[in-house]
Amino acid sequence: MHSLGGDEHTASNAESGSNSSSVGGKEGVISCPDKRAPGMGRRLLLPGDSKPELDIPETSEDVYRVRRYLKGVAEGQDELAREQALPQESNVDFMGGIDYKKGCYVGQELTIRTHHRGVIRKRILPVMLYGMDESEPTALEYDAGKKLGVEGIPRETGIGRFEKRGRSAGKFLAGVGNIGLGLCRLETMTDVQVQGEAGGYKEGDEFKVDWEGEDGEGKSLKIKAFVPPWHLKQ
Repeated sequence: MHSLGGDEHTASNAESGSNSSSVGGKEGVISCPDKRAPGMGRRLLLPGDSKPELDIPETSEDVYRVRRYLKGVAEGQDELAREQALPQESNVDFMGGIDYKKGCYVGQELTIRTHHRGVIRKRILPVMLYGMDESEPTALEYDAGKKLGVEGIPRETGIGRFEKRGRSAGKFLAGVGNIGLGLCRLETMTDVQVQGEAGGYKEGDEFKVDWEGEDGEGKSLKIKAFVPPWHLKQ
């Protein structure tokens, strides 16, 4: 939650379980469900110099980031795929952010054509990072005690195969602790079948990110993508 001051407004998130539906009825406050992913709570729009009157504890922005990353929800220019990317690659279609009957907007024809063909090769997914000597994780879990330095990995650092050569498997976008977001090739990093293509993923395949630290020393971590359950329901 950020206070902008004056008459400006700011967005804030509240837990789904809170009695926040009544907040929207108060003067100057707008409330609606955050439908980007299940479990994202509600979005509140209120004057920047005020706080929502909710019977729940206030948390830090890092807690909100962790929740977004575990759900696979990208936010802002530093995380959303851009330039040559399709909105579907950022899961905007799954989040109800595309109206295929509405025009006109830049990239409309390509977006609609991609929708009808049903071929989305890359999507932003939650990723879990772990040491080069660690075994592959079986579940996506945030570990606050792990200090892997993922915050220092440059945006769009390439994801490659571990101990194998081949085309890039994706790009690392952002992270905190031992989790983050990556733009991942589905048929390479997951068992999701892309329409009309043979999947190259095999159980046990591992991937890594290599980058140069501030001290100029090379660093590496393994990285695993997870497909959120709500993706499979789309």
